[in-house]
Amino acid sequence: MTDKDKVPRHVQLAYEYGLMVPGWCFRDYIVHAALAPDGYEVVVVDGVQRAGKSNQSLQVVSWAKQATLAFRLNEREYSEYKAAIDAGTPPADYIDSLPIQPPEREVWEAVLECIQFKASEFVAYLQAVPDGEPTDAALWDDIAGHYSNMSFRIDPEEYAQVDGAFTVLGTKAKIIVTNIPNLTRLSKNIKDHLSFEIFIGKNKKRMLRRVFRLPGLRSPNMNEFKADVEAPSRFDIYQIPAWAWVRYEKRRFELARDVFKVLGETVDIDNPEGHTGVWEASKLCSLNPNSLQQMGSRGVIPMEKINGILHISDEVYDELFSEYGKQTIND
Repeated sequence: MTDKDKVPRHVQLAYEYGLMVPGWCFRDYIVHAALAPDGYEVVVVDGVQRAGKSNQSLQVVSWAKQATLAFRLNEREYSEYKAAIDAGTPPADYIDSLPIQPPEREVWEAVLECIQFKASEFVAYLQAVPDGEPTDAALWDDIAGHYSNMSFRIDPEEYAQVDGAFTVLGTKAKIIVTNIPNLTRLSKNIKDHLSFEIFIGKNKKRMLRRVFRLPGLRSPNMNEFKADVEAPSRFDIYQIPAWAWVRYEKRRFELARDVFKVLGETVDIDNPEGHTGVWEASKLCSLNPNSLQQMGSRGVIPMEKINGILHISDEVYDELFSEYGKQTIND
């Protein structure tokens, strides 16, 4: 049996079709995506709470920022870089060998500038990027805080905006990094675009895997595979300068306050005069909340978002829902 025979067939195909490159580490893929005209990677960092997911996410983005800044400072052409890569030089080694390196503060200022926390911020950030001039990297931090796997039901309009952003993502950003405690809670319209997963354990040990899809043998559907790009390793959480981490945490605490504020409004909310939240309205008729939301998204029922929550007017309930139950909003 040859060494090639020991490599799983799906990994062999990944190498054959350029989905993986022999000898490259994870950072090489990030650096290459940041520099290549056709670069494109979507990275998710998942794992237990307080394991360092956000810390690792910021470090990944810093690799992209450092690479593009060093490339510009040294006034290199892409043709020079490509020649070096074709000759066998790993992308990260190429960047590290450049004589002029960007100041640490400049790198981390660029990282902090590209952090988004909400779906609306993420979409607006990408929309502001000039067409044909994609930014090197953007970070959507703590994605589950404002955008869960139920977003397509809770806020169909927002879901459609994010879905549209990912459809044209390659023209707006070369690398997107996000993080979430549980990968199964990631929204499908983002999960479908993943190309890397970094799982982090409680002991800061990482599992770094390429996520890719290959044509099925017996159906037109694509089959998803994962393959290690380097051996499991631990990472240093102190790679981020203290001043940068303080600024990041200040913004994250603001997000936490927003999340708890919305949660409190959802649990114990005073309905605006003449309106009732969809969840409460569902208790007064035979339709469940999902059915009501879908009728609203299709335009069957006019709905209004008030304080971040979908509401229907009392008149709409009385007129359109009388056939689903005897009670009315005012009962």
